[in-house]
Amino acid sequence: MYASDGTVLASAGELPELDEPTVAATAVDTHAAGRPLRLAGPLWAAPVRAGSTDLGTLLARPSGRRAELAAESCRSVAQALAIALLLEGERSAAPARPVRDELLDELLSTPQRPPQHLAARARRLGIDLSAEHVLVVARPEGEAHGRTATWAGLYAHRMGGLKRVHNGRAVLLLPGADPGRAARAVAEELTPLLGLPVTVGAAGPVCDPTSVLHGYREALRCLDAMTSLGAVGRAASARELGFVGVLLADNHDIDGFIESAVGPVLDYDRLRLTELSRTLQAWFETGNSPTHAAQRLHVHPNTVARRLERIGELLGPDWLKPERSFEIQLALKLCRVRRVLLDRDSRDGRSGPGA
Repeated sequence: MYASDGTVLASAGELPELDEPTVAATAVDTHAAGRPLRLAGPLWAAPVRAGSTDLGTLLARPSGRRAELAAESCRSVAQALAIALLLEGERSAAPARPVRDELLDELLSTPQRPPQHLAARARRLGIDLSAEHVLVVARPEGEAHGRTATWAGLYAHRMGGLKRVHNGRAVLLLPGADPGRAARAVAEELTPLLGLPVTVGAAGPVCDPTSVLHGYREALRCLDAMTSLGAVGRAASARELGFVGVLLADNHDIDGFIESAVGPVLDYDRLRLTELSRTLQAWFETGNSPTHAAQRLHVHPNTVARRLERIGELLGPDWLKPERSFEIQLALKLCRVRRVLLDRDSRDGRSGPGA
């Protein structure tokens, strides 16, 4: 018998070894059908359930039986296993829901528990939240009949992550640093399994408990932006959508976009009272000319050159690439517009909305 996360709970006799994708497909199919299903040859699979709770999947080879007798035999054994697991859970005071699911629920809740408590709980489950993780949200474009939840548990276990299913969407916290690759991997496996288009948005990486919620919201915005773009049934990350995701998402996270584009430069200026952002703005506006930027700023061209070197250190080596450069310019313009609006409110004697 396989547990709901794909691990083997118990076995007797000899059965063929199945790889993890095959186990996932078998579990999804039999739980979706709600009854035993015949696999290749004499093999049968049956869902082990208690009400709506998925407890696992029984894989059996009832020998010398007609199909209807084999199906009934598998159903009876699966029911007996469900009762046994429930009784064992009562004796051990085990929670009805998997602890791993509860942890992801807490990481995505508002307000969150203290980060050190969440990190300690994760460590007890073998998960290091200080390592890089990505958030992936998968939305089947059609009725999946609970198959998404079954698959998500198996996939999260296989990848060493966490899962949550909410409003028909699978939310995954997975180890890794490339959200786009993770999104495409999920789509490539889940789409044929469900027989439905699946739209997948991802974000990250995140490296601490408190940033998991932010990554989740960013992945949801990515999903909204893809829907607005007509990219239903595709997979992408918020990083890949860039400023387009900010403009098209239902809830525009302007602060998040500015932070991702020029946050290190703004932080540097704020902490050291420097003018890197002003220099960067002047450099863009004068056609990327240090000499003309220096004239506008009334400083020496060498000063502009040194500031640009520091900006490169803060933003990374790809900051001059066309797409990244465009996002940086857009973020600087958003900062300037917001500053103008705040200055105007200040002059008019208003402290904010509703003042």
